[in-house]
Amino acid sequence: MKTLIALLLLLLGVGPVYAQTLTRDTRWSGELRFAESVTVPAGVTLEVAPGTQVRFTAGRLEVAGRLVAEKAQFTGENWDGLTLKGCDAQTRLTEVSVRGAKTGILVQGGSPILDRVTARDNEVGVELRGKSAATVRDGVFRGNRKVGLFVKDDSVARVTGCRFEANGKYGAYIYRARPAAFSANRFNDNPIGLMVAYFGSDPRVEGNRFENNETAIEVDRAAQPELHGNLLQGNRVALFLQRRADPLVTGNRFTDNQVAIKLAYSSYPRITGNDFAGNRLALQLEFQSSTWEREQGAAARAGEVAAVGAFGSGQGAKNVTEDERRPATLDGTIDARGNWWGEAGNLELARGGERGNPTFIHDGRDQPTFVEKGQNYPLDTVVFAPWSATPHVKASLK
Repeated sequence: MKTLIALLLLLLGVGPVYAQTLTRDTRWSGELRFAESVTVPAGVTLEVAPGTQVRFTAGRLEVAGRLVAEKAQFTGENWDGLTLKGCDAQTRLTEVSVRGAKTGILVQGGSPILDRVTARDNEVGVELRGKSAATVRDGVFRGNRKVGLFVKDDSVARVTGCRFEANGKYGAYIYRARPAAFSANRFNDNPIGLMVAYFGSDPRVEGNRFENNETAIEVDRAAQPELHGNLLQGNRVALFLQRRADPLVTGNRFTDNQVAIKLAYSSYPRITGNDFAGNRLALQLEFQSSTWEREQGAAARAGEVAAVGAFGSGQGAKNVTEDERRPATLDGTIDARGNWWGEAGNLELARGGERGNPTFIHDGRDQPTFVEKGQNYPLDTVVFAPWSATPHVKASLK
């Protein structure tokens, strides 16, 4: 009787529907409410018609078969969200919105297509894990309390053309993953636009725009991404590198930021072929010392708790050896040769020469030492010569 009532309510599109497993291909339309989870097992297709509004007061929609949804809304208050388990590219969400969930869409493996999806006002907007090869394109991630998009567990997703706006902590977080593409996205008004963290996180982040974020990009804990061709404009800190972060930073434009690049604690990137203009500081070194790294770096890393995950959740972390994290060279310098420092910056460099102390770089020339745990350490210096006489970045990126 309960099954019959649930089926009638489903067909009528009214009233709460309780926990159920779909046993055959099903089409939803109209307005539906669910009080517990709905499961779509392998071999079964759920189609959600345009204009359909689905509300969960508890539970989740869990799909191991196939989900095809277009211009539909999935909402609730602190419900569990959509879970796609090993779904292939025939699972396609197009112009779908997901709101009010703990995790709006959890993708566990597989290669589903999320096309123009809006994840809004969730705890986590979309999470890709389990080596997922999902396609996420032209989506909107807004107002999610922790993170808009969380890419983890060796996921090789393609993330293109998305907007990350006013999320609570991070617009997007790449954690022990290497997306196959991460390009043409926009980040606005986030505390941290993009976080790339932990050894093994070395994606190519290319052609994105970061504007008006507290920190546009943060690279942490031995991550080594390639940051190429991005526009970072009007942020408080455009790029923050700390705790053995060694990205290749090339072909980017840093303009009108409070600090373009800030380095701390044994980070030795290669910064070349970029344009800097209108920043209060182009480079700022803080707690950055080759001497500290030789004397304290390994011990400091050994004291960190390896099992703490991206949000302190206790997720197990892959062991990383000191050989893998050790800097290639430790000569007390940061390599920032071959950049264009703006018209005013280049004029200043021409006056001071390669041995000068440019006002737009804060390093050991300005602050010879810093104190950590009662001991003085020399602050590293930036090698900025030779520099480029002309901009590198095409006008289209500006």
